[in-house]
Amino acid sequence: MQSIKLFTTLQEIDSALDADRKQFADNKAAMQPSAALQELARQVKTLSGQVAHWRKERRERDAEVSALTAKIAGLEKNLYGGRIKDAREQVAMQQNVESLKRHLATLEEASLEAMLKLEDAEKRLEETQAQFSQQKEAWQAHKTQLEQEQEALVAHAKKLKARRAQVVATMSAADVSRYEALRKRMGGLAVVKIQGQSCGGCGASLPTFLVQKIHEGKIATCPICGRMLYD
Repeated sequence: MQSIKLFTTLQEIDSALDADRKQFADNKAAMQPSAALQELARQVKTLSGQVAHWRKERRERDAEVSALTAKIAGLEKNLYGGRIKDAREQVAMQQNVESLKRHLATLEEASLEAMLKLEDAEKRLEETQAQFSQQKEAWQAHKTQLEQEQEALVAHAKKLKARRAQVVATMSAADVSRYEALRKRMGGLAVVKIQGQSCGGCGASLPTFLVQKIHEGKIATCPICGRMLYD
């Protein structure tokens, strides 16, 4: 049977490796865009679509207004230029012009509405893009920092694994198997420090003779959870 010191050292290394793995996983999750940043990106996309829509709408309405204005101008030129002599034809053309002017007023109102909608969408897009850019820049800076931490964690874990291999090499296969099985069963914690006269793992009270054995540096296990104990 190996010294408790080897088991303690192995547990310290494995606990450090577990901590590195957890930190690596946490960093990886933290490197993803936040929900707030993703929502701003969605809003930017939506508002960009609205801006494109109202720009198109305004161009089309303005084009219709220009075409109808030109048409009315041509009709009025004919109407008031003395080219039409027939009274009934003049009345009909006058009515047509008036009808077209009413339609023109409707188109101009639609054009104005499109312009106002466009201005509002552009303003909201500009504000949202500014927020998005600011948060994206902060996220990218944080991501860069986390990437550097990841590299450091990988390097640290590599050293720990090398140290672990050295420790395992000094232990018997039976002791390593015992430790590994206990660690797996106990959620990663096979060796724990006693707390007064209690197990540092499950908190169970320990018999005096067992505590004395632990103080002497001998191999001892908790009678309740089975973990190896040390002082």
